Amino acid sequence: MTPAVLGVASMSLIENLLDRIKQMSGPEQTQVMFDLVRRADTPISRSYSSYSDNTRLGFWYQLAEWMAEGLVAPIQYGYQLSAQGQELFDTLKKLDGGQQIQILRDVVVGMGYDPVSEVAPEPVEFDFIRPESVAATQINIEGIREPVVLSYFEAMNTDNFDTAIALFAPEGALQPPFKEPIIGHEAIGVYMRAEAKGLTLMPQQGISQVSGDGSKQLKITGKVQTTWFGVNVAMNIAWRFALNPEGKIFYVGIDLLASPEELLNLRPDKMTR
Repeated sequence: MTPAVLGVASMSLIENLLDRIKQMSGPEQTQVMFDLVRRADTPISRSYSSYSDNTRLGFWYQLAEWMAEGLVAPIQYGYQLSAQGQELFDTLKKLDGGQQIQILRDVVVGMGYDPVSEVAPEPVEFDFIRPESVAATQINIEGIREPVVLSYFEAMNTDNFDTAIALFAPEGALQPPFKEPIIGHEAIGVYMRAEAKGLTLMPQQGISQVSGDGSKQLKITGKVQTTWFGVNVAMNIAWRFALNPEGKIFYVGIDLLASPEELLNLRPDKMTR
């Protein structure tokens, strides 16, 4: 895990909470981490639950840095993993980097107080500054020349979410991995600004089909990098686009592929549907 390639614009939104934890005694710091993991109803857990996914990653990145510096209590000396815990870590080591990223995100996002019966607070944003070289990269996809699709990837890679949203039909939908479709410009915008900042989309190849009414379906495979984990780790991704006859995006489905083998199974010669 990297410090977003030094691209974090501001930690001010969570600095106060982190400073409070840093000033605690070792046992108190350990208790805070236990409370977050078991989703206890505490003030810190409630604050944590209001953060966006990227902010939670930033929170744990900073705690890990302080653990290494001795400012926050590390795992107790002599601690031994249980047999189940050791088996879990051995399994994680065998996964590719993209799978490890997704598991880490799921673990971090799953912490903090999350009352089912109460209305969740608005997520706290966490901003990134992109390297200029990433923002200037032109998108080329083998087998795909559709301007709307190319514009979508270019807009996402510059965090230009207003442009990306404008490419959708008013009733268009975006379906992230393992989530229900997000429908409409406003809802899509909220999701993109909370979860898609700092992502680098690297589509590589795809196929397209045109229906009799002029609508189109496209399937594209490639990778996605997040600046939290550096340029050497990427997730294997498949995008499924549906364009209406007017050339607007009616649907984008994003699938996280479990392994490089799944990516091979979606080669153009095998993408028949």
